[in-house]
Amino acid sequence: MKYRRKLACLVLTGAMFLLSACGALSATNTLGGGSTGGLIPITAGVAASQSSTAILVGEQHGFFAQNGIDLTIGRAATGAGAITQVINGQQQVALGGISPVVIAAASHIPVQIVSGAVADRPAAAGAQYQTMVAGGSSIRSFKDLAGKTVAVNSLKCCWEFWIREAIEKDGGDASSVHLVQLTFPDQITALDQGKVDAISTAQPYATALRKKGFRDIGDSPAVAFADPDADNTVFFMAKSFIDQHPGIVERWRKAVRESSEYANAHPDETRKAIVKQTKADPDLVAQAPLPLYTADVSRQVIEKEAAFTVKYGVVSVAPAYGTYVVP
Repeated sequence: MKYRRKLACLVLTGAMFLLSACGALSATNTLGGGSTGGLIPITAGVAASQSSTAILVGEQHGFFAQNGIDLTIGRAATGAGAITQVINGQQQVALGGISPVVIAAASHIPVQIVSGAVADRPAAAGAQYQTMVAGGSSIRSFKDLAGKTVAVNSLKCCWEFWIREAIEKDGGDASSVHLVQLTFPDQITALDQGKVDAISTAQPYATALRKKGFRDIGDSPAVAFADPDADNTVFFMAKSFIDQHPGIVERWRKAVRESSEYANAHPDETRKAIVKQTKADPDLVAQAPLPLYTADVSRQVIEKEAAFTVKYGVVSVAPAYGTYVVP
């Protein structure tokens, strides 16, 4: 019972700390604002997570104002949900995974990737994305997941693509894996109760689970992209907003780059900002590795993710790169 109570506390903590990518639901609201003072007002739709922390820190240090942007940090739903909000003008930029933008572009919805946000990176404390199994499980590698039940945060999106690719590249039968969609906190409960054989999760959940004796069998996006440093989370805008504000993409990228460089160079301050906005356990935040904050995007990674949407039957034809990524 004591162990279960600890897991319950972990779930509550983790629920406050959700990574974005193709993530789970959150409410939509706005966290402040202010007069524009001649600046271009932009509300950024993000989840309260470590993925969005760099722009929060950057806004506090004036990097966006210095680049002509009056930034308001807002709240958004999933990357897919945020697309509606940038199209209807509720928000001018949003944070999310690559595949929702690709899928939207394939349906002729005019949204475009304007900058990177965070990238994976190997670290002594673990990668950003880990596939966890019970400590005594016979599963040792991705190919062992063939025929097993694996929980992912979303289906028909990045999380499904990454785990299937990892199984296939490890020599397993990706078509035989049974995937179920569960939120990150619910994945922990399902794994603990033996209802699933493995979960594909992210930080800080992975760090917390490793401390409890669960075992990591690998970083699925690193395998899927054949790149342990893949930048798979991005910011995107409506094309109409970009067209109406010439130069805004360059301003945005410069502000994100300055914010990212600052956040990467000041991990203690960044962790304090994560704790402040997520209310997560400070000890857990101190132990979990941070992602690499970046304004850059990788065409290779984006085109691979676009190819996954076709391979796994979400779209019939991938849109042309230039239609959904601003050069």
